[in-house]
Formats: sequence, C-alpha cells, structure tokens
Amino acid sequence: MPLTLSFGILEKIYEIDHAILLYIQENIRVDVLNPIMQGISLSVNLGLLWVLIGLLLLCFKKTRLIGAVVLSSLLVGLCINNVLIKHLVARARPYDTYSDLFPIIAKPSDTSFASGHTTASFAAAGVLVRFLNKPLCTVVVGYAVLVGFSRLYVGVHYPTDVLCGCIIGLLGSLLVYHIYSKKFDLKEYRLVKHSDENIQKNSAEPN
Repeated sequence: MPLTLSFGILEKIYEIDHAILLYIQENIRVDVLNPIMQGISLSVNLGLLWVLIGLLLLCFKKTRLIGAVVLSSLLVGLCINNVLIKHLVARARPYDTYSDLFPIIAKPSDTSFASGHTTASFAAAGVLVRFLNKPLCTVVVGYAVLVGFSRLYVGVHYPTDVLCGCIIGLLGSLLVYHIYSKKFDLKEYRLVKHSDENIQKNSAEPN
C-alpha cells in the first residue's frame, strides 16, 4: 500500500474519531450523567474492579481457578497493551490533539492507544462469561461495554482506542483460557445454576 494512501486512511480514521468524540461531548454529555460515567471509568483505574473480583474468586476453593484465569488474563492484557502497544504507537490523547475536546476527569499521564481500561474490562469479561450463568454474563459484558463507552464520554480516548482495547482484551482472554484448558478441565468449574443445566439437558434430549 502506497505511503500516501496509508496516511490518507489514517487521517480519515482520525477525522471520524474526532467527529464521534465531539458529538458525544456536545450532545450526550450532560450534568446528570457525568458523575455516573466518571465513577464507571474510575472504577477500572489500574484494572481495580476486575483485580478485586479476581482476588475475591481466589478466596474460595470452588472459584480459585477462575480467579487465577481472570488475573492471568488481566496480566496478559496489561503486558500487550500498556507495556508494548502504548509505547510503540504513542498516540496523543484527544484533548492534546484537538482544542475543541476537553476531558471531565483528571488527564491521564500515559498515551492514548489502546484503551487500558477497555482492555482490562474485556480481558476479565472474556474469561468470566465462560464460567457464569447467562444473567451474570449479561451484567459482566454490559459493564465492560459501559467502561469502554465511559472512556469516550469522559473524553480521554478515541473510539479506535476503545475498539482495539476490546479486541486486545478478548484475544488475550482467549489465549489465557486456551493455556489453562491444556492442564485443567475448565468446564467443571462453570458456575451454572441448576435451572440452566436442566434447560441445557432438556434441549439436548431427543423429542
């Protein structure tokens, strides 16, 4: 691909990123939502919420392995994104590039691409959905999505930062789950309610 074409595509992506953030800032960001989105965003600083969930799972014999897989997935996501990709890409934050964008939380000191909060959220969610029942899966995935959106809402990430953070987190969780499954039968650790198991059994029975 010619270099000029590559730059042209990147410039178009940056324009779309900027337009989406500006739309959120001007049309969706309102006083009543600000503290909610700030709280959701800050709850995952340093992956705190997901780390606490992983540590809590470690405290019980039945869920200890799940906690280990969650924490391992978070560590892989951290190494891939925060240690490697952020330093290689070194993308400036939206408010440092565009004067018409401003954040509503303290300005992060690191670079923008990809979103570490989103990476951590989907690294944890990508593991947890393999063990939880459907209602809890919905809660976990929903919160991960909210975290990603909150990073746009508070004005510290571009949409492509969040999208790539999601991909990195999910791929990392898939890798970690695969590694653990080589040594453990992870299906035995699923926290599925009896009602869910009965539904699965009934659906599997021939009519």
